Amino acid sequence: MRKKIKVIHIYIIITVYILLNIHSIHQCNGDNNTPMKYLHQEYKSPLGDIIVKHFSDYEKDVMNSEVWLYSVADPSKKAFLYSYLISARIIFSHDEKWLVLNNRYGSDGNEAILFKQVKGLKYELITSLDDLAWDFFKKTNRQYKIPIFDHSYTYAVQWSSDSRSVMLKTFGHDDLSPKTLEPWYCIYDVTTGKMSLDLNRVFNRDTYHPDGKATGRELYY
Repeated sequence: MRKKIKVIHIYIIITVYILLNIHSIHQCNGDNNTPMKYLHQEYKSPLGDIIVKHFSDYEKDVMNSEVWLYSVADPSKKAFLYSYLISARIIFSHDEKWLVLNNRYGSDGNEAILFKQVKGLKYELITSLDDLAWDFFKKTNRQYKIPIFDHSYTYAVQWSSDSRSVMLKTFGHDDLSPKTLEPWYCIYDVTTGKMSLDLNRVFNRDTYHPDGKATGRELYY
């Protein structure tokens, strides 16, 4: 009898585990049909066509949240984008064909996740830019023996006016070492998939407007 009860108990644990993992996969694949219960923040995309909304299951707790995209023209149209643990913020390219989600997954790190627009509100995850940024930093600073920091962060800061490049800020430090990396900037070109340090050519070329007309170079956080 005890053996039978133990088997049933194990079966219940396995079933719950499977269900939880199915839910997790369901979230990551973006197959959700219903947002979580509480809306915590919302903001519009640069062209004003999309409203970004962050939801969680708890009224005063923003952890374990989801990001959804809504159509301004038709609020009934929505699309799940991503689920996150601590906090997140989206930076759209100016033409809204790309976006980067700054995902603060813990106290020791932040990743910049690149998405590409498929159609309308549907965006597909392309890559995390973390490793690319850190590898590029090490490649361009070979004179130093760069450690793997206990705390490492990569943030998307802003898009270029032509929506081809995104500026990334990378920094890190160790708990038990004086070694640290102050904010270091690089550029990722979404059309070539390459990193560069040509900040002036990419980000300063359209900054002065003698006629007083800006071309959408505001920062979106």
